[in-house]
Amino acid sequence: MKRLPVTLKYLFPVYVAGILFFTLFRIVLIYKNRAVFAHIPAPGLILAQALFMGYRFDTVISGYILALPLAVLTIAELAGFLRRKLLLAIHVLLCIIYSFAFFGCAADIPFFLTYNTRLNITILDWTDSPMFMIKMVAEEWSYLAYFLLFLIVSIAFFLILKRIYKVNVQRVHALGAAHAKFIFQKLLISFLAMGILFIGIRGRVAQKASIMLGTAYFSKYDFPNQAGLNPLFTFINSAIEEAKPENKHLHLIDDKTAIANVQAYFHIPPDKRNAAYPIARQERSEAAPLKYNVIIVLMESMSASFMQHGGNTLGLTPVLDHLADNGIYFSNFYSAGIHTFNGIFSTMYSFPALLARHTMVGITIPHYTGLPYIMKKNGYETMYFTTNDPQFDNVGGFVTANNVARVVSQDDYPSSAVVSGLGVPDHYMFDYSLHLFNEQYNRHTPFCALMMTGSNHTPYVIPDNIPFMPKHRDVRGGCVEYADWAIGHFMDTVAKQAWYKNTLFVFVADHGTWEGNTSDGFSSMAYSLNHIPCIIYAPMLNVPRERVNNPGGQIDIFPTVAGLLHLTYTNNTMGVDLLHDTRPYMYFSADDRVGVADISHFYVWQQEGKSFYYSFANREQDILAANTHAADSMQRYAFSMLQATEWLLQHKKTGIVK
Repeated sequence: MKRLPVTLKYLFPVYVAGILFFTLFRIVLIYKNRAVFAHIPAPGLILAQALFMGYRFDTVISGYILALPLAVLTIAELAGFLRRKLLLAIHVLLCIIYSFAFFGCAADIPFFLTYNTRLNITILDWTDSPMFMIKMVAEEWSYLAYFLLFLIVSIAFFLILKRIYKVNVQRVHALGAAHAKFIFQKLLISFLAMGILFIGIRGRVAQKASIMLGTAYFSKYDFPNQAGLNPLFTFINSAIEEAKPENKHLHLIDDKTAIANVQAYFHIPPDKRNAAYPIARQERSEAAPLKYNVIIVLMESMSASFMQHGGNTLGLTPVLDHLADNGIYFSNFYSAGIHTFNGIFSTMYSFPALLARHTMVGITIPHYTGLPYIMKKNGYETMYFTTNDPQFDNVGGFVTANNVARVVSQDDYPSSAVVSGLGVPDHYMFDYSLHLFNEQYNRHTPFCALMMTGSNHTPYVIPDNIPFMPKHRDVRGGCVEYADWAIGHFMDTVAKQAWYKNTLFVFVADHGTWEGNTSDGFSSMAYSLNHIPCIIYAPMLNVPRERVNNPGGQIDIFPTVAGLLHLTYTNNTMGVDLLHDTRPYMYFSADDRVGVADISHFYVWQQEGKSFYYSFANREQDILAANTHAADSMQRYAFSMLQATEWLLQHKKTGIVK
């Protein structure tokens, strides 16, 4: 025991006490919501998982609280300057910080019972009316009960800390010659303790991402997922997100004007408009619904300009070009944004990217309908596949909270299959998926899966020991070839499966790429970052061979697929069925810019700077001055769609229409 630093003898019991009281607040929250578990199969297992997840998040907060005391006391002890007064100062500091933490935990319980979300920055919305806030709290007796809980917990914690402090003050006084004798051992133990603390703060050992709000979403049940969160974590996270410039609310045009314009663009008659859900419209099919499987392959960084159909003469994508020749190819198709999270979000949930905002990271996880919800409602098993870390960009938690039943990721693959920071190569993910698809087929359950590839992205790695050799020497072109080959390998394999004849395939990119692509021509916006291929392929289902030149985007995939499946549903998204409706323009974001395109012209609006208007026939000359009316029409269309989306998000109207 003499080799163990006094610092750790003091701080470890503090950590344990803090965890116990954080857990106590969580148990109270769970007890207040106990009725939820009556509707959950195997509630004991789910509860245990929620408590373990809570321990992880509580450890993150405890790590942040204890980081400074650990550093200060460790330095002082190793330097031989640890004294009673310093320990007392740290003791008082910890009492103050933990009291604030416990107050947040107590306030979180009535906050959750009111808003069904954990504590966040919105609790401060009434701080500009303090008397109203005080009166509201004082007049609700249940709030006072939670305040009493806070006082009891704080007093108990202070008494425990007082005992821990007294024991360790005696140890500080006892430090003497023995301290110098064990200095090397103490140094090693201290470094080990700091390493463990760092891991605790990250919450995960995975390299790509530390613990995120979405990590808590381990099940398909909302309350157990939220119960695993620590309210201090959600509050701090929401404050950070609120402060980011890209998360400021859009104010492009007036909300009412935007919504009225969108209703007109979507041809929603006045007598069919829902005042609470203004863009919701009924999509009805006279034919019986088709229970075809749906597989959407979301290809990493696959610009339309890589394909022969996009004008490329290098032969990079023979498989995609073949699929385009034998399916429905959308030639004027665009990604919602220029980041992978944009592509995943917009393809699955049919809402656009809002400039630079990260739509899957925020104060809370909003609820959406879109493809996973409608397919789940129609009896499908919904799945999401990725080659790498499921928590990167908060994707795993976000889609789990939004009707994706199963996430398959690097956590499921053997470590020997991982070739880079992006996880396993594309063909491995495709091969791994087959037994899961076969399981669903054997259960007579149709499935809907989105598969996010990763190999066509830095760090570029072409896997060994496969029957593929790139024709191009540069690794960039070689990876495009490999990504195309992997899709061909997948299609050759699935063609032998029993469920192939009843499967609809969609091949689309998460976004494009630029990397000095001179085919862009536009000086103000890298067009190839958003111009992507989209192919619908189902040779066994009589899907026509067709080239669609009208504008479309990722947000239209869900309604278009639903139309092919003859589904009747409420469309509460910004997408349209491209095979039964047409858009005058397609709009998309590139962080601080918005692009709008029709079949012959391209308009660019910049948040800070001038706008541009080009003809695809002459990509270098800005012709805005002579086409202000056309440019204004494009801008009005895009601004209306984006501002209406902002309104729906702010008013929580993106979910199920009630």
